[in-house]
Amino acid sequence: MAIAFRTLDTFDTEFSADSAEWCPVEPFRDILVCGTYQLAKEDENAMTRSNDTSKRLGRIYTFRVMDCEKLRMLQRVDVPAVLDMKWLHCPDKENRILLAVVNSTGCLQIYRLEDDGGVATLELLVEGKISDSDDEILALSLDWSTGRCISHTCVADNIHIIVSDSRGWISRFTLHKNDLTRDFSWRAHDFEAWIAAFDYWQTNSFYSGGDDCKFQVFDSRTGPNPVACNRTHDAGVTSIHSNINAEFTLATGSYDEILRLWDKRNLKRPMSETDLRGGIWRLKWHPFSRRYLLAACMYGGFKIVDCGNEESPTIVSEYNEHESISYGCDWSYLEKQNVSVLNIRDPDSKIGALIGTCSFYDHALKVSVIYSQDKDWPLCG
Repeated sequence: MAIAFRTLDTFDTEFSADSAEWCPVEPFRDILVCGTYQLAKEDENAMTRSNDTSKRLGRIYTFRVMDCEKLRMLQRVDVPAVLDMKWLHCPDKENRILLAVVNSTGCLQIYRLEDDGGVATLELLVEGKISDSDDEILALSLDWSTGRCISHTCVADNIHIIVSDSRGWISRFTLHKNDLTRDFSWRAHDFEAWIAAFDYWQTNSFYSGGDDCKFQVFDSRTGPNPVACNRTHDAGVTSIHSNINAEFTLATGSYDEILRLWDKRNLKRPMSETDLRGGIWRLKWHPFSRRYLLAACMYGGFKIVDCGNEESPTIVSEYNEHESISYGCDWSYLEKQNVSVLNIRDPDSKIGALIGTCSFYDHALKVSVIYSQDKDWPLCG
């Protein structure tokens, strides 16, 4: 399969970049946000700081992809260091487009996307703490329960958010209008809980992965004891993603560099194990195809994996234009007619997707286009 990346634009985020997320909601699918994490340099006032989390700085950038193949920065918000961000997959009942952010002060923040005369900006709506403790706790990852709500007509109701943290705990929140309630928190792992993710097909269930190498399943109706616990991974479990187009398919990534595909009906052993030649920090299923997976592989760059044969996935393309740790990645939700308006040059191949990627120490955000000559490759949207 001939799949090729071409970089459209690069932006220097100044701080180390670790999260890139495309808005999934029309008419804002050309909006890309990027989160950063930076340890502040010591200064003459450092000794007066009572809380070490103040040394972790962050920014949230909001961009729009323009028809000149360039990124236009719409907003920069200074915040505590960002560890993860995710968009609500569709508008809520108040017709709001929302972005959730977890940060180095142990907070879950919900931002609302506002459109003022064609300039989209984020405004803080509500925030909540993952713990009542004064201890330094980093919120590490988050996921919305609304993964299957990406149609034009879908409205999100009964909205939950799952958050993992540096203590090894998992917390679930419920968002209702302007109220953010922490429903429960419990200890899931002996060390950092790097990742938490919902089963999008059965949202009472959620998954967690930790530095203790455990991959676990919980049911919010039955309490803190895991329904299943798997120790197949040889290093910390860092990424988990439920496939919205294939009910029983689940992907996990680990510092051990192995992509594992699972049938959630049998979590004793994976369906397949594929070496991606780099610690796997993020996994993203293609939003409109059950087959393709985008992976951020830390020191191994970014990869697209064809999982059409779940027992034997294959790497079909690699993107190695970043010069540092590959952390954040996402597929654009733009549809074919919207991409054509951008006037992206097409070298006799069809445009498969726009991709956002970011990397850490070189503080780089890149937007790329994927070209494919394969007739089975899904067009944008």
